[in-house]
Amino acid sequence: MIGTCCLIFIIILLPPLGVFLMKGCGADFWINLCLTILGYLPGHIHAFYVLVKQREEHQLRNQPVYVTTNQGQAYGAVPQ
Repeated sequence: MIGTCCLIFIIILLPPLGVFLMKGCGADFWINLCLTILGYLPGHIHAFYVLVKQREEHQLRNQPVYVTTNQGQAYGAVPQ
């Protein structure tokens, strides 16, 4: 996996290449390619948006899941 600093540098030079390296040849790549052809700045904005969303998804996947096992009892309740 490419580091974030390298990816930001690639996005600054060629936004579609950065999106391709992050997401592959999917819808995000083609959207970014069209935006870059229409204007260089919209391509950058979309590429950085994809980068931020990918980082958020990665952080959410790595967070632990907490499961409660009180089975409907309130805290301080006396078990029967």
